[in-house]
Parts: sequence; C-alpha cells; structure tokens
Amino acid sequence: MRALAWVLIFSLFGARAVSPGDPAPLPKVSDSYGKPVDLAQITKAGKYVVLWFYPKASSPGCSAQGKRYADLYEEFARYNVEVFGVSHDPAAEQCEFIEKLALKGGMIPDRDGALAKAYKVNNLFGFYARDTFLINPQGRVEKVWRNVNPFKDPDTVLSYLKEKLGK
Repeated sequence: MRALAWVLIFSLFGARAVSPGDPAPLPKVSDSYGKPVDLAQITKAGKYVVLWFYPKASSPGCSAQGKRYADLYEEFARYNVEVFGVSHDPAAEQCEFIEKLALKGGMIPDRDGALAKAYKVNNLFGFYARDTFLINPQGRVEKVWRNVNPFKDPDTVLSYLKEKLGK
C-alpha cells in the first residue's frame, strides 16, 4: 500500500506537466489497425492534431466522447485537424470500439504507455486520465484540457478552434 501511495504522489507531482507553447512530443506510432501514423509529419503538412486520451474503450463516457468526435469529424477536417483517440486498450478492443460506434479519426493503442508518459497523462492501472491536447502546425502544444467532461470535450475543442481561426 505504501508503494502505491508513492506511485500516486510521483505521478501527480513528479514531472512537469506539458503546457501550451511546449514542443509537442510527436513520435511515429501505429493506429489500431496497424497503420503507421507519423504525428510530426502531420503537423509539418500544416495540420493541427487533437489527441484525446480516454480510460477505456466502450465504457459509457468514452463511447459518448468518441461518438461526438465522430459526429464533428467533418467540422474538424474543415479546420485542418486530425483527431486521434489514445488509450491503453489493446488494438483489437479499439477496433471493436471503432466498428461498434462507427467512429471516425484514428485510434492509437498506447500499450507501452509512451504517449501517456510523454504528455504527462496520469495512468492508474492502465486507465488513462481523460485529457485532451491540441497540437498546432508548428509542432507545439497549443492548448491542454485536463480531466475533461467526456460529454462536452469535442465541442469545447471545436469551439476553441472556431474562435482562434475565426471561420
């Protein structure tokens, strides 16, 4: 029990959080279908990237959040935004999640926790905190939303983009 307490304390206070203006960690990853995704190349192509971290595929909050991102997919595309959901779930579970809800955008199975660590997303027993990051075309963190409401997050991100880009 004492070790768990130290893990929680370190995860909450041990590392500096990723903040707006910071260079974004943009590794090459694979989506849930095994397709390579080069996050750095996406920004170099002049696009924004949304990474929405979520705890568990097919859970009620994650389903609502994913479905709403899917509903708004074309609007995000108009703003030149690529959207990716990220969880610790295995690729097969993410694929079921995508197919069951007809999700759009990419899903990234972060099995080794590398993306969560890079973005300082709390990870408790494989369940990620619900955090969202907007990365700009310059490869920098534009905006960070921590502990988001899954029912409002996609609309909040889109509203921010509309206000910033004025379209």
